[in-house]
Amino acid sequence: MSEEVGRKIKKVSVIVPNYNYARYLKRRILSVAQQTYPIYEMIILDDASQDGSRTMIKRMAAEAKRLQPEMKIKMIWNKENSGKAILQWIKGVDAATGDYIWIAEADDVAKKNFLAEVLKGFDEDPGVVLAYSESAIINKYGILIAPNFRKSRDKEGTGHFANSYIRPGQQEIEEIMAIRCTIPNVSAVVFKNTVGLKKFLKEAASFEQVGDWYLYAKLLKKGKIFYNKKSLNFFRIHKESATKRSDTHIKEVEAMHKYFKDNYALSATVISKMEAELDRIERKYGIIK
Repeated sequence: MSEEVGRKIKKVSVIVPNYNYARYLKRRILSVAQQTYPIYEMIILDDASQDGSRTMIKRMAAEAKRLQPEMKIKMIWNKENSGKAILQWIKGVDAATGDYIWIAEADDVAKKNFLAEVLKGFDEDPGVVLAYSESAIINKYGILIAPNFRKSRDKEGTGHFANSYIRPGQQEIEEIMAIRCTIPNVSAVVFKNTVGLKKFLKEAASFEQVGDWYLYAKLLKKGKIFYNKKSLNFFRIHKESATKRSDTHIKEVEAMHKYFKDNYALSATVISKMEAELDRIERKYGIIK
């Protein structure tokens, strides 16, 4: 952890929500405990798994404590499945006492320098409320599928994600996030835990599929965003990943687009891109108007 000499260490709470991901927990928890940045606390939540996750969590929690003796560890067990991932995020944030929150989904993985790199955004500008890194895609075996998400997030080819940046949240929304959710995986994000995070999470729970997009949008009204172009997070895509029902997905994208149109001074160009994005999604689901 020598790279942190001279930096004031932030109190980071890492939330690890799990449901039936026993086979991925070892690598996930190790990727948290092996961070080069010291972690204040790790909160592991199990949503009534039936695959032996509890045994693996206890085993890996002991190993994590060995690797980071100063790190606090909490384990929270649901008696019944909540049925919605974001409800576990809320429970984790309610239990967290750190000043910064990293929701590290149980089936994803992070490079050892993820926190050290992403937290630099908060060091560089105290106005940053949300910092995240680029993500790579891996399959269920941990094999790399794609080195980043840039093409799918910037379908218009503007080069928006070519370099790291800090910019006002309103600018980020008006330029690109009003079109589509440009943060593909919550595991790549660190949130400041002082700007209405709990409130916005609870509001986001009313959505079935775009709650994360809503959360990011609401937070970005409060401050700036930091993007690190390095692929420091590995987003695992597998058959158990959450799937989108076409009707619900389209309705919720329409609701988000309306929210942005009602609350931001969007250019005609961006509005045209929003319409094209909705058309693309409808074609994806075979809906022809």
